[in-house]
Amino acid sequence: MLRCAACGAIDPGPRTVCPCCLSDRLEASEVSGEGRLVSWTMIRRAPSRFRAEQPYAVCLVELEGGLRVTGRLRGAAEELPDAMLRAVERGEGYTVFEA
Repeated sequence: MLRCAACGAIDPGPRTVCPCCLSDRLEASEVSGEGRLVSWTMIRRAPSRFRAEQPYAVCLVELEGGLRVTGRLRGAAEELPDAMLRAVERGEGYTVFEA
């Protein structure tokens, strides 16, 4: 993740200019990997690249600090409103979250 030294905004990157204030003072920053589930959906007919992994859940998570990221949701259930999630592993180009 990137944090802007000028305004404090957090961004998943990669980029060279802050989207909030247009400063070029972006610095690498660690985030906790914990956050609140905003939304999720079950993918039952996946693109060919992920067909062997279907069905799987994709989620939108608001991390501490306000950054929203998408990832995979392990153990999706019908009742998950406002669940607190944590990042548990990195997939190929995505993060896996679980409650």
